[in-house]
Amino acid sequence: MKTFSFGAGLLAALLVFGGRAAAQQPTPGPSPAAPPDVSAIMKESFPMADSLDAASPAPAASPAPLAPMPVGLPTPMPSPVASPVPAITNVPGLDTQLDGQIEAGIPDPMQMTFPTQPEIPAPAIQKSPDPVTTIKLPPASSMELRLTPDAQNLQIDDAIRTALTKNPEVLAAIQQISRTTGQLIQVRAALLPTLNASSGYEAQSEDLANPNSSIRGATFGPQPNNEAWNVNISVNQNLWSGWKNQADFSAARLANDSSFYALRETIDKTVAETKRLFYEVIFNRALIRVREESVAVLQTQLQDQQSRFEAGTVPRFNVLQAEVALANAIPPVISARNQLRISQFALVKQLGLDYPADPSLVPVDVKGQLDYRPIKLDLKESVFAAMTRNPSLKIQRQNILIDAERLKAAMSGFQPTLNATAGWQTFNIPLASSLDETVNGWFFGVTGSWNLFDGLATIGATKTARAALEQSKINYDNSARGVELDVQRAVSNLIEAQEVIDSQRASVVQATEALRLSRERLDAGAGTQLDVLNAQVALLQAQTTELEARYRYILALAEYNRVLSLDTVYADTYDDPMLTARDRRRNDLLNSAPNPNPGVLNGVMPKKNETLPGRPKKEKKPKKPAPTPMPADAKKSVNKR
Repeated sequence: MKTFSFGAGLLAALLVFGGRAAAQQPTPGPSPAAPPDVSAIMKESFPMADSLDAASPAPAASPAPLAPMPVGLPTPMPSPVASPVPAITNVPGLDTQLDGQIEAGIPDPMQMTFPTQPEIPAPAIQKSPDPVTTIKLPPASSMELRLTPDAQNLQIDDAIRTALTKNPEVLAAIQQISRTTGQLIQVRAALLPTLNASSGYEAQSEDLANPNSSIRGATFGPQPNNEAWNVNISVNQNLWSGWKNQADFSAARLANDSSFYALRETIDKTVAETKRLFYEVIFNRALIRVREESVAVLQTQLQDQQSRFEAGTVPRFNVLQAEVALANAIPPVISARNQLRISQFALVKQLGLDYPADPSLVPVDVKGQLDYRPIKLDLKESVFAAMTRNPSLKIQRQNILIDAERLKAAMSGFQPTLNATAGWQTFNIPLASSLDETVNGWFFGVTGSWNLFDGLATIGATKTARAALEQSKINYDNSARGVELDVQRAVSNLIEAQEVIDSQRASVVQATEALRLSRERLDAGAGTQLDVLNAQVALLQAQTTELEARYRYILALAEYNRVLSLDTVYADTYDDPMLTARDRRRNDLLNSAPNPNPGVLNGVMPKKNETLPGRPKKEKKPKKPAPTPMPADAKKSVNKR
């Protein structure tokens, strides 16, 4: 690299002169007639620092004429010529040769170097991103689909039987029947007579038996015996309590019947909930399979686009689109796996099974399919059946009757009560010297009481009971409307799920064909990757929608059966859970289909004979027709034979 050293004045003169020469030189227009001669331009030379130093301060000579330039090229800039440096003598202390001392901090211009070519750092080479992606579907969790070594296959019927036998809510409802039965027996005791037997023996000192004996010389007739005994057997019976005891017994009997209806309602809910959890496991498994297949397809699509990108046939944008689509398809799979784990654990709890030592294991393996069996629906008939069979409404009707009996019991405070006592008693004669001398006999008595004023307590109790009765009527009306709404909702959900299933069956076929055509168009170069991704998303949505519709139809059907109490006709397929033979007969009687619907809306109170029908009478067999009497002539002929 060469450097030039000039004086300050000479350098400024060269720059000014060169700029003016370049600005005043005209530029002829281009002409394509003759090719340019570049060799003349390359041979042109410029004066160096050594030639400028040897030149005299004489006036500068005129510039030498340049060689003629070829036509069509611009005239080059003339070589600069150093102008004479003017002599400055007016300024004192100024050295024109710049030989004086340079102030501190100012660099010496004679020793400064200027590069002829600037050094620009080369930009860093940016490498293209690696087309191989790291987006992958994570493996299934260790808690997913892990079964115990002795896990048994579980069908829907097996699940219902197990739930009816081991579900804690069903077991609690059965114990409630025993509890209300005990209360009924306890209340009924007030209507039955009570038999009491009592006896006693007493011995005391002679001083206590005859205190007069302590006075000297005092004798007052025969001395009493210091020992005594007695035996008493009595029967007590309440003759009249103002119908209180009868009302309490009726209320307890109605509460006992209500516990059977509560068991029926619990079984309805248990069956419906077991179906929901059972088919939820199947639905989540199918949903995982569909979404994993979609992820596999998107992974294949991404690999194809990466190969095309490496070959240079598609841009990087296609690879990015495939990566985004794959990344968006992975979270739904993870969510479905989580829902499967939760549904499995919830099903185990619903069945009342004991958890194994390892809480991540499942003791049953669910087997089944999302079957679709459409049924005929009649909203009017469904509402009527629900009003007749729904156990919750029967419980509400029982509550009306119970509160009516409680009102009767509260009003009994205005009436008197009568009690009768009868029995036999024997005891020793106190003045007899021997204990063998006894007296015995029977006794009978009647006692009565009438509370003429109790501080208005009876009036307050009556007012409370009457308000409770009216409240039960209102609750019954509201429950009836709620059951009707449940039937309407269940029927509507069934219709919706049925229509969605019918519509999505054709949609899945069409989406599959659309995906195939979009792939063929992409391979042929007539389509885009976006079309393939859209078709894949449409197919996944159609498959998922059909699965959800099937699952929702099963749930709606289970809710429909629960509201109408259709699943509780389990005497045909399932045995009543853990009931005695007597309780089973009573349960079948109370919950039988011919049981009429006692009571209507608007708070009309049902009657007992409508709520508690008697045992259905057996149909009498038709009598055989009497034989036709034979004529007398025929009898004679038979006798002769």
